[in-house]
Amino acid sequence: METALPTPTSATASPAAATAAPEPSPTSEPAPTLSPAPTVVVPECRQPLPQGGLIALCPDGAMLWLDGSLSREEQAAIAAQVEDDLAAVQREFKWTLRTRAVIHVRAGRDGYVDTLRSVFGYGGATAEYIADNSVAFFEPSLRTIAVNWDEIRDRKPIAAIRHELTHVVTLEACAPRCDLVPAWFNEGEARLQETTVGAEWRLVRVRYEAASMLATATLLPLTTLWTQAQWNAYGDWMGYYKYQEAARAIELIKEDVGPDAIPKIYARMRAGDDVPRAYAALSGRSWASFVGGLDARIAAGVAAPRGIVTVAPGADGTGLSYLLYGFPAEANVTLRIRSHAVDQTQEVAVSPQGALFGSIDNTYPQGEYTITAAIGADTVAAVTAVKRGGRLMQEDFEFPYTSLYR
Repeated sequence: METALPTPTSATASPAAATAAPEPSPTSEPAPTLSPAPTVVVPECRQPLPQGGLIALCPDGAMLWLDGSLSREEQAAIAAQVEDDLAAVQREFKWTLRTRAVIHVRAGRDGYVDTLRSVFGYGGATAEYIADNSVAFFEPSLRTIAVNWDEIRDRKPIAAIRHELTHVVTLEACAPRCDLVPAWFNEGEARLQETTVGAEWRLVRVRYEAASMLATATLLPLTTLWTQAQWNAYGDWMGYYKYQEAARAIELIKEDVGPDAIPKIYARMRAGDDVPRAYAALSGRSWASFVGGLDARIAAGVAAPRGIVTVAPGADGTGLSYLLYGFPAEANVTLRIRSHAVDQTQEVAVSPQGALFGSIDNTYPQGEYTITAAIGADTVAAVTAVKRGGRLMQEDFEFPYTSLYR
């Protein structure tokens, strides 16, 4: 769960008073010719199929339905994202889809709910629940994805579409033995694929939030996440953190198996091996040794059992993000963020898994920041990081930033 830091107030220039001005004198010089705006190219379908207010696009390997209210630039960006994401996932699995991936990208929540009802056939209550608890959703029986664009557009880079496309490819790659794919393996690989879009902050969260689960004794045995029903039973905070644990487990499995781990494992599953047998055959280690050593390896993947880690750029593609991890479950923490121009203090509560994620975006001045976290009078963790980009401190700023950021 992210904390929203206050946006600093900025000074705005008042418009100058209107004054009479002489009329312009005629000139013989020709007016400058404006350069034409660059053409935005979108992957049109050979036989467009209008569907209500939706527009059909056909990026390589996909059938894309977009709200007509989205700008041409947004349509082109989404199509390019889908094409890149699908290519990346197919490379990961060494698998080419036999049919196009079908994706409905709706501008906002209302359209998202409409797709869940009219395309997926869900009842009103189910559609509303899914819309409240997801930003994108894959329906296996239809092999179709729905996306709420308004909820993902500001995260940089966008990863939700790649997550769902991983499920699409998985469903082909596991056949005819998809019954052998554990829910945590399927979902963990999809979450790990989110980290491959060039977003280091996502991978940092996977590793450090899994470690925070370990520190708070909230890691779940993988056996409790094996079936889809078991997986779906965990909601609320654990509904998020189960993805982090599963992704970290997948990362370690891939480390043990080596190059092309995912296609090798799925090839063995298609031949009838379950994950424990496939892992043992490919890694030369027993499944029991993997499970028995998982806690120690999760702990070894972070700098300390408790602390603050920073990463740049942050979750919005600018500034930097920070993560408190390994704190006591639901601890009340005094969080202080300081620089040469900022001194901000907040009282926050970490998650039941002992972590809290936040960002210092480009509304904050650039420079060196010190972030400290205290419980009561005791400073528990501190870190200093340099934030690049953002608001410049100019001499004509006559107001003190410290008074605005408290």
